[in-house]
Amino acid sequence: MSDETARPALILLLGVYLVLAVSYSLANPVYESTDELRHFRYVRHLVVYHRLPVQRLDAPRAQSHHPPLYYALGALVSWWVPVAEDVYYQPPENPFWGYRYWEVGDDNKNQYLHGADERFPFHGVVLAIYLVRWMTVLIGAGVVWITYRIGRQVFPHRPAPALLGAALVAFNPQFLYLSGAVNNDVLAALAGAAVLWVCVRVAQQGPGVRTDVTLGVLFGLALLTKFNLLALLALVELAYLIAVRRTGRWGAGWWTFLRANLVVLSMATLLAGWWFLRNWRLYGDPTGLNMLNQLWAGRPAAGNWWVFRQGLPYLWSSLWGRFGYGQVPMPPPVYRVLAIFCLVAVSGYFLPRREPFPRAALLLLGTSCLIFALVVGYYMLIQPAGAMGRFFFPALPAFAVTLSLGLRRFFPRRAEGIGSSIVAIAAAALAVYALLGVLAPAFAPPRPLTGSQIEAVPHALDAQFGTVARLLGYQVTPTAVEPGGVVEVTLYWQALARTDRNYTVFVHLLSSVGTMVAQRDTWPGLGRYPTTAWQPGVAFADTYRVHVAQSAYAPDTAHVLVGLYLPGGPRLLTPDGRDAVDLGTIEIQPRQEGGLPNALNFNFGDQVALVGYELDRRVVRPGETIRLTLYWKALAALETDYRAFAHVLGVENQVWANRDSELLAGSAPTSRWQPGQVVEEVRELQVGLTTPPDFYDIEVGVYPPGGGRLPVVAEDGHWLGDHVLLSKVRVVSGE
Repeated sequence: MSDETARPALILLLGVYLVLAVSYSLANPVYESTDELRHFRYVRHLVVYHRLPVQRLDAPRAQSHHPPLYYALGALVSWWVPVAEDVYYQPPENPFWGYRYWEVGDDNKNQYLHGADERFPFHGVVLAIYLVRWMTVLIGAGVVWITYRIGRQVFPHRPAPALLGAALVAFNPQFLYLSGAVNNDVLAALAGAAVLWVCVRVAQQGPGVRTDVTLGVLFGLALLTKFNLLALLALVELAYLIAVRRTGRWGAGWWTFLRANLVVLSMATLLAGWWFLRNWRLYGDPTGLNMLNQLWAGRPAAGNWWVFRQGLPYLWSSLWGRFGYGQVPMPPPVYRVLAIFCLVAVSGYFLPRREPFPRAALLLLGTSCLIFALVVGYYMLIQPAGAMGRFFFPALPAFAVTLSLGLRRFFPRRAEGIGSSIVAIAAAALAVYALLGVLAPAFAPPRPLTGSQIEAVPHALDAQFGTVARLLGYQVTPTAVEPGGVVEVTLYWQALARTDRNYTVFVHLLSSVGTMVAQRDTWPGLGRYPTTAWQPGVAFADTYRVHVAQSAYAPDTAHVLVGLYLPGGPRLLTPDGRDAVDLGTIEIQPRQEGGLPNALNFNFGDQVALVGYELDRRVVRPGETIRLTLYWKALAALETDYRAFAHVLGVENQVWANRDSELLAGSAPTSRWQPGQVVEEVRELQVGLTTPPDFYDIEVGVYPPGGGRLPVVAEDGHWLGDHVLLSKVRVVSGE
């Protein structure tokens, strides 16, 4: 690829980026990206109050701990828009947000209620938000352009790797997503890219007063963007050390090094020093991190190494594309393919050399990646939400160029442009898929049914709920399920009238004895089409995935009941006075695992597992006894004689029956169990005489003598809690 073809290719790349970034911004409802509400509050605070917000424990949250550069730019582009809402107003929230957040899909991914006020043409607060979003899109274009310039600085006569590096940034779905949202991470990426670009020039061409001043200004602006960009100082120092070493004149070189540092630090202090002095005066430390940790549940860094095992998969996925507040992931195979792609790219550095790499530039690229990997690692140690790929964005250009340089080793010199183009097109295809296949469907309301679709509704019926909705039909699949399985209930709704209240849909699976087997409660449209947004006469289909708990009792028969209710209020009634419609029954079949009744696999602290249970009754009167049989399995050679508890648990964790003792009542203490051994234990739970009629959980846990409860450990190692809930039981009146 020649310089003549590189320029139009770069223009095309930037054009495609702009189209995609704006499309991402339009597909993403307002406030749904991470902390966008709090970022925008900062912008509005500057516009309305003409002063910086202060971190406070007794005030609504904004991103007040951040330096003001991004927010000042946002205020400049949006100040003129008339906004009726208060600076710190709270938009209406979806109470069912984040349902099974780790799953790909469209089930309650929206945190907030969205209505017609967000449609084009924009006005008011929505227009102000989009102006700041599109400003961020332009900042992202600057990141893409500087990434290209870094690549050209490394290999001046090889435009293909530079274009590929820029494409890997431009088509990163997470970068596109945040480029179309209100946040300061894209500006942080621009600052990191700009400082790296000048550092590469310093390392290759040597320092000069003009370059020193430029670097000082850029570093100062970086400090006014985000505090973690202080880490760029290490990159600056390394660039000057490389420049000194290249001169070979250590005496004069060190004077140049000291002069350059004086210029850089002086310029940065002039630009950003006031921010650190302000923090010192307000919070008692120049960074403001102490107050930040109080506001956002920070913790000491020591002793938290477990977070890396738990957080690294999330960190990797959120670097490439995990939308919303992280509850809209791409399918897991995408992240695995991206990991393989990166490993292949890095392996290119180990191929026989076709031409030497510029070591100084490569050292700076690698150092940038390492520095911000350490920054993210530190965040993970001190903050529960530290495993965020966006915190790595200041090094994203360095990472992309590093990958592109490794990949070029696989391409013959004459095919370098073709090979880079193929990879860039694949990256663009991923960005389009993430937009159309993941992001947009997660937040789009359900499509209205056509007349022909209404006529073809399965299991047609005409069940009217109050004056709000009519149930036109339904579909329930499968008709038999095992514990741990999923029942899909598709309901065909038609709106009857406008309402100013948001009703909740319920789908309940009730057992033959009346206990709850499983339930789903959600706004219609899986959170995306609440009843306050309904248009009279419009029909649509909703599919509710009802997850049957692994500990559900089997065999059993469950009735599928559906209806509508107001939270804290009554259910809507049908014309014949029913508060729910029965859609028939499904069979709860026992799992065929190990020959045990109600087979389970609950791991308590990698010591023992609960692998099954049985109840002699599920309906009981006060004063009667439930015979609970538990099947335990030793997971290791045990040195402790563990105890276990079984409770009949009511509301607010009130215990109405209790059996707490050594496992097997001491007749076969756990210290004698062999790894893999399965033992049977019976616990009798006498329900208290004053127990009111209701439904109750059976709670089971394990603990050492004199110690806390063992954690229930998931397959990936994270903790699920300190107890498990088995089948519900029903207490009926003793009369």
